[in-house]
Parts: sequence; structure tokens; C-alpha cells
Amino acid sequence: MKKLSSVATVLALSVGIAIAPAASAYAATDRSGAERLNIPNSSACKNGRTVMQGMVAGPGGQLYIIFTKAAGAEPVLSRWVRDGSTWDGTSWVCAGAPTSIPTLGHGNDLAYNANYLGQGPALIATQGSQSAFLSDKVTIVRLNADGSIGTPGEVRLPIGNISGLCYSATAAGGAGKYAARRLGSLWTHPGAGALTSGWTLVKSNLTSHDNRSDQGIDCSENYIWNTKSINTSTPATGWNWVYQYNWSGGDVESDIGIPGNNLVDEIEDVTHVGSEFFVGINRNDGLADTVKVLTE
Repeated sequence: MKKLSSVATVLALSVGIAIAPAASAYAATDRSGAERLNIPNSSACKNGRTVMQGMVAGPGGQLYIIFTKAAGAEPVLSRWVRDGSTWDGTSWVCAGAPTSIPTLGHGNDLAYNANYLGQGPALIATQGSQSAFLSDKVTIVRLNADGSIGTPGEVRLPIGNISGLCYSATAAGGAGKYAARRLGSLWTHPGAGALTSGWTLVKSNLTSHDNRSDQGIDCSENYIWNTKSINTSTPATGWNWVYQYNWSGGDVESDIGIPGNNLVDEIEDVTHVGSEFFVGINRNDGLADTVKVLTE
């Protein structure tokens, strides 16, 4: 898995360059690229839910997204399958009505493990966020052979409340590894073990520009991506952020910007299919939620 390009390369390849407003001391490079999926509130895959939450790519590039009502109420898990086309705005189509899973809770983040505890594919969803919806539980959703949604269960984590979780099958020399973010702390876990023990705190002071809300994370063989969204204290011209770390929590790149568009576009999660990275954006004005390319 290749890492995102250096700042010099970004200047040549990104769709545009913008400077953060005077309220921020940090320069952001606009890394929001082409739209891959457009999800209006009328979509059958939302079933009346208007808030996008966690998102992850699963088997065969299928995409799984949690939607809720306000304050994380009545969560549903939706599944999107590739239609065989090129990577364009119709890359995925809704695979039927979403599944109601109350234990998803706030559903802030999703991870995918193709062989969870040696028992086949599963999604793992954080039930809480680090702002107002605290939970030390995660929901395990078993997947059927075709990627359809199966039976859910719950696990309580010994490290307490988390809001970001990811799994990489290629990390740790191919043994697999989890990463979890708890506020400014990074925890890791061996890929083969039960989530009820075996966690290691690797860093307690992850880089953060300013006061943003922690959202979903993603990880690959060598890197972890952490998303932080606009919130009520963000200037209207402010940014969503993506931070890239190594597995020790060290900075690789920390000025990856996704426009907030006057507090309308709220980044929720990041995921990847091969070398293609995508960000999920919840729109707060009733317009369609989107999944966009995270440009290099």
C-alpha cells in the first residue's frame, strides 16, 4: 500500500490549493476529489435516516455505511455493491433495504476483517463517539459469503470508549492488526486475538491542529488515517482534517484538508479499495451525502 504523496507532489496533482482562514495557523491542501457516490435523503439505502456515520470497504470492494437519525438514533447498516463500471459517480448501487441494528448505537466508525477470529468475514462498529455518545462496546456484524449482512453481537473493550477503529490484514508483516483512537491516544491490537484483551497504548498525544470532532479512521500495511470534522466551534470557512500517521503514531502528513463549505460538509470516515482512498461526507443542509476520492 503506497502512502499519500508528499506535499510537493500534492501541489502538482491536487484538484486545487487553498489557504486556511486567518483563524487557523495551518495551511490546508484541498484533497477532496471526484464524487464516487451520491446519496440523497430519499435513497432507499437510508430508510428515512439523514445522518451518515461510519463507512468501510468490505469484500470485493463492497461499501458499508451506517446511517442514523439525529443523535445516533435508530441506526441502520446499508450495503453498496459495485456495478462493474469504471470509478465514476455510479461506482456502487444500493443492495436493497438497509438492516436495522439497534446495537450499532452512534455507529461512528466501521472496520472490516475478512476472517474475524478465524470464523469468516465481519464488520466491527464502534457504538459511540468521543463527544457526547460514549461507549466501550463495539458491535460485531457477521457477513454472509456474498457480503450480505448477517448476525450481530457485542464486545466490550477493556480500553474504554473509542470513536475510531480500523483493521489492516497486511499490517504486522501480514499477521493483521487493529488500530483504535481514543481522543488523542492510539491503541493497537494483534489481528488474530479476541478484542476483549491484548490492547497496547502506542501513543497518547496524537497530533491535532485545533478543536475538531474525532471521526472515523482507516489503516493499511504501513499507515493510519485519522479524520477530524468541523463542529459548532469551527469558523464557517474552516476545514475538515485528515491526519496520516505511521503505526507508532508518528506524523507522516497532517495538513490534508477537506472543505467544510460553511459548516455544511462534515467528514465522517475514510476507507480504501486497493490504492484508492475515499472520504464519506455527511451534509448538514439536507443535500445528498457523498463519497469522494481523497486525492493524492
